[in-house]
Amino acid sequence: MADRVKKNVLIIEDENLLLESYSEVLTNEGFNPYKAEDGYKGLEFLKKNKDSIDVVLLDLMMPGMDGLEVLRTIHNDQDTYGTSPIIVLTNMTSEKVIKEAFEMGASSYLIKSELEYTDLVTEIEKITGEDK
Repeated sequence: MADRVKKNVLIIEDENLLLESYSEVLTNEGFNPYKAEDGYKGLEFLKKNKDSIDVVLLDLMMPGMDGLEVLRTIHNDQDTYGTSPIIVLTNMTSEKVIKEAFEMGASSYLIKSELEYTDLVTEIEKITGEDK
């Protein structure tokens, strides 16, 4: 693990406890986590750092701008927001929502209530080509 190239992960999550937990786990696993508390802040961060973010973790249920709107915005303006892979993290299990997320470019869709931190790390490694 010491020789891993640090991957930059943007976490867009409105629940502070989860935001901090994901950030801590990713730091401990050798990633560089960046945090955004809502969709607006996440998009603003991506606009400024689109070329340096390796993967985005995106919550769907957020006040103001929900995750599907964030996905739609990125999908419709990749010149502005980049093409980083996006892992959706949510408790929404609706087939319609899952289908919509993938149609708008989500690379993966994980259910928070079923998620172990090791699964999250494994998914990030898989998507960023860091398989162990």
